[in-house]
Amino acid sequence: MKKKIAAAALVITLGLSMLAGCGQKAAEEPAVKQTAQESEAVTEEGDGEKKTETANSELSGKITFWTTGDKSNTNDHTYPWMEENIRLFEEKYPGCEVEATFITSGEDYLTKITTEVAAGNAPDVFRTYLTGRLQPFVDGGKVLPIEHMLDTYPETKAIMNDKALALSTFDGKAYAIPLIASGEMFFYNKKIFRECNAEVPETYEELLALADLFNEKGVTPCMLGISDPWPGTIPYMMIFNRLNGNELYEKVVLNKEADFADEAFVNAGQYLQDMVNRNMFNESIVAISQEEAGNKFKAGESAMIIDGSWSVPGFAETLGDDVGIFNLPAIEGGKGSANDWLMNFDEGFAISSGTKNQPVAEAFLAFIFSPERQAAYAETGALIACKNVDYDTSKISPLTTEVMNAFEAAAYSIIPWDNPLGTDVGQELNNTTQAIITGGDPGKEFGKLQEYAEDAWGE
Repeated sequence: MKKKIAAAALVITLGLSMLAGCGQKAAEEPAVKQTAQESEAVTEEGDGEKKTETANSELSGKITFWTTGDKSNTNDHTYPWMEENIRLFEEKYPGCEVEATFITSGEDYLTKITTEVAAGNAPDVFRTYLTGRLQPFVDGGKVLPIEHMLDTYPETKAIMNDKALALSTFDGKAYAIPLIASGEMFFYNKKIFRECNAEVPETYEELLALADLFNEKGVTPCMLGISDPWPGTIPYMMIFNRLNGNELYEKVVLNKEADFADEAFVNAGQYLQDMVNRNMFNESIVAISQEEAGNKFKAGESAMIIDGSWSVPGFAETLGDDVGIFNLPAIEGGKGSANDWLMNFDEGFAISSGTKNQPVAEAFLAFIFSPERQAAYAETGALIACKNVDYDTSKISPLTTEVMNAFEAAAYSIIPWDNPLGTDVGQELNNTTQAIITGGDPGKEFGKLQEYAEDAWGE
């Protein structure tokens, strides 16, 4: 029987619960942890309690680890945190070594990890995607369930977020731990808005009028980089929701009932193309990456950017109080709401079923998701997926707080489509929106996507 993931039910409630645990007091932690290769020295205390000492030195061996990361990208606060994880893990477990590979491009990473996993060459621990992109790994027996690791490391188990784990759960077993709560939105430069007498738009027509205003002032309205196609799908998904609500999204994207030729998809594509023709975006949109777009926004080269919450630390660090967020406004006559947000749990980490050193792999995964290391990550401004993690909230920016508050108040959460659609159809969707942005006919492009989905899903 085909494995099923509990995503459809989750999407309705995710927005109200995804960040509920962030910044809360940590649950009382067990004093010790053990692995299969760690020994106990147990002595009876007078009150009948047991004192357990862990022999970390008995855990040994080398594992491989793959993830995304770019040392040169100042927006990437995950890279230095992950490097520190590796260093501290090897200090704690002197007999262990982590051979890490960081791949800069998310698109390159998706291609490479999918190829290596399919070929049976997966690294011991690796970043994976969730829902539809994880399912082939699970169906193929390429990843281990994480229950044994969580039972071995109860302090990690104590901070797991069930809502997040639902995105990696198939037939009752979880196969990856999501790292972040992520969402996609408009960021805007408050200084540029003040200088141009611009206001945050409350309607879709006001947003389009901003494109005219900023162009008249010689300012690029909104930065976006689609040399890798996926960022172009962000405004498309927003537009589709505002026009159509969520019923068709759930049918096609979550339930995989191919219907991309429906006029609703085509019409949303036309809206996206109209936005491009209104000169909303930078002329270099196809030539630059989203990382380059982010750097240009930080340098004050545009009034807005459509980007993800993963960029919050870098934007806040560079722009300080001069950066804020808003969601795509409602479209008159549409069924969706400006309080429906694109958000999800993301960046899962899994253990390969082909690992030759499961105890070390489990120890490393547990270390990344220990309360201490998750607190350190949260203090970089990251929106962590784990709950009950105690960290210093004075270290996070007002922008982080603004994003967290917006997510908590969301009426509905939309999982970014390319995740549940899977590696094949999800990538083809991104190619479709890229083609539309560059002038392709929306009807023809979505017709091709429909044919592709029918073939991929066997319809």
